Amino acid sequence: MKMKLSSILLLGVPVIVCLTSPRAFGGVTGTAHDFSPGKDGSMACQYCHTPHMALSGTPLWNHKLSDRTYEIYWSTSLDADVGQPTGSSKLCLSCHDGTVALDATVRGGGGGNTYMPPGSTNFGTDLSDDHPVSFVYSSGLSDKDPQIKSPDSLPEEFHLDHLDEMQCVTCHDPHDDTHGNFLVTTNLRSNLCMQCHDIFGWSAGVHAGSTADVKNADDDFLTNTGYTTVEDNGCLSCHQPHSAGGKQRLLHFAEEENNCLSCHNGQVATTNLVNEFEKYSGHFVKDYEGVHDMEEATESSDRHVECVDCHNPHAVVQSTGIEQAPQVRGSMRYVSGVTSGGSVIEQASYEYEICFKCHGNNPNRIDSDISRRITQTNTLMEFDQSNPSYHPVTVAGVNLNVPSLLEGMDESTIIYCTDCHNSDLSSPVKGPHGSQNPYLLAYRYETDDDTEESPMAYELCYRCHDRESILNNESFKHHGKHINKKMPCSACHDPHGINSVQGNSVNNSNLINFDTSIVFPDPDTGLLQFEDEGLFRGRCYLECHNKKHSPKRYRKSGHSG
Repeated sequence: MKMKLSSILLLGVPVIVCLTSPRAFGGVTGTAHDFSPGKDGSMACQYCHTPHMALSGTPLWNHKLSDRTYEIYWSTSLDADVGQPTGSSKLCLSCHDGTVALDATVRGGGGGNTYMPPGSTNFGTDLSDDHPVSFVYSSGLSDKDPQIKSPDSLPEEFHLDHLDEMQCVTCHDPHDDTHGNFLVTTNLRSNLCMQCHDIFGWSAGVHAGSTADVKNADDDFLTNTGYTTVEDNGCLSCHQPHSAGGKQRLLHFAEEENNCLSCHNGQVATTNLVNEFEKYSGHFVKDYEGVHDMEEATESSDRHVECVDCHNPHAVVQSTGIEQAPQVRGSMRYVSGVTSGGSVIEQASYEYEICFKCHGNNPNRIDSDISRRITQTNTLMEFDQSNPSYHPVTVAGVNLNVPSLLEGMDESTIIYCTDCHNSDLSSPVKGPHGSQNPYLLAYRYETDDDTEESPMAYELCYRCHDRESILNNESFKHHGKHINKKMPCSACHDPHGINSVQGNSVNNSNLINFDTSIVFPDPDTGLLQFEDEGLFRGRCYLECHNKKHSPKRYRKSGHSG
């Protein structure tokens, strides 16, 4: 690098010094770093620098240093080894931690009575809510985290110190405020952030290209960045490099969901999700705080739900409309999951893999409100393809003869979890956020005994199964009779499936798993069971609505064998 001579004013005396940085003194005059009377530049240098008697080992440093110990940044996803501030960052903090007076200089300064005022530039001694500094930014770090770029790719204006440590001056040039906030380059559309960070899925994501105006966001930081759209704010739409509300990962808010709902309230994003979480059932993200962690073990984490359990805000894209069950839709790209075999994966390929994170092997999963002959709430086990029966969520169903299926569906059809569990019809928003129906169901599914049959009472079932076929007994001789006597579908059928460890193909084909609050053991035999005797044939041992089946045999009309 070429050295050049320049004349500067220190303590009112012209001094010739060597400037080895092309960034040096690009324009302190008139900026927040110019403490001259009237900000005319006449005393722009002296509060930080002195040509004589400067602090040892510093760039002619004149300002007294802080002797405080800092609480440093930490997160479960941090790979860098961050220690106490060193180098130029310690010099910056001599003013910006608010513990040393602005005019407390080593030589020629004032009496030390003026301190950094409270606000966004006074970081205090708690740096756990600020972007980390004073750590070695090496190729070893980028090798650990593929979303961190190699330091070899840093542009010229991004400087690491002589120990290859990132410091405040890597992103900020204290002598030049051309780009605002003394940044070394513009951060329009995350330009500055993306020199170090290479976020999977970001460039094609909807947030990177959203032209939504942020002026009505319920977020004081976002509405004061100087940028007007989500696209222009980029990372700043959710992340705050200094004094962040959510310390780990530097989010605007400590309440995880507010980082989404401050925009997804109908005021910035067109989707208003706030109302969804006020409904009868749902994934109530506001009920939990500080439980979720991106590094959590899915098989043992405490019960909770946050937006980022299902969505990766960096990578969300509009669904193409050509995805077929069970493929992940665009809104769930780059989200972790659990396979049907129980293995944890960083990126789910199928929607059910995301659901299995909470509703599979995690012992803190929710319980069922329906008491059944066989109890199981682990959806991994309920949808296991070795089961005697299950709805076709992970693979096509085991039943090869289902005459009630609507046109366009057949026994090879696979469905999404969200074909059943989704926002109700009153909502313009799709996805399993909230529903007026129980169990976060998209449509009505009555489970109470003595329910009057109607197209709406079992609307969920009739989305796939033809009502006329059911009532006309095309698959089971007494379907119509049972339903018209006000027995709900759920009295006999368990909609997810019956695991092969607990059930078998004789007693639990056709999703048979009785609701024991409606169906009771046969008083003569003591049995409560169904026995499959072949296609459209079987017998039951039970008592229901004061009718004993000891047993009662069924055979579809006109079917022999």
